[in-house]
Amino acid sequence: MEPLDTLAAVGEVMSWVGLGAGIPLLVITGMIAIAEGRWEAVEIAVVDRAGIATARWFCAGDFHERPLSAREHAAEGWHDGFVSVRDPSHVRLSPPVARRLFATLGAVFIAVGIVGFILSMIPAFL
Repeated sequence: MEPLDTLAAVGEVMSWVGLGAGIPLLVITGMIAIAEGRWEAVEIAVVDRAGIATARWFCAGDFHERPLSAREHAAEGWHDGFVSVRDPSHVRLSPPVARRLFATLGAVFIAVGIVGFILSMIPAFL
């Protein structure tokens, strides 16, 4: 087997794996985006109310508050947070990670698939 044929075979495998994994990951990203909606940055004040850490924020013309869960560790003071555009009473202290993770993985796999496709086409032009 010649080196160009080997390169074409490797490129073919890369394109199948990259596009085969990348396209579903980007579809999942779109589904998460539709389900979650948009998140906007907002400043959150964390205060201690009777020994319970409580988050307070102003959004959509109203003040909102909720107690922080056990896994949300935040010291008293001002913090950056994210509020759901659909429901301003829903807040996160950390940015939504799932959508960004799937989008990044999908983009990387798509890039690998495109590079593999280009590699598999090299012997056809030489």
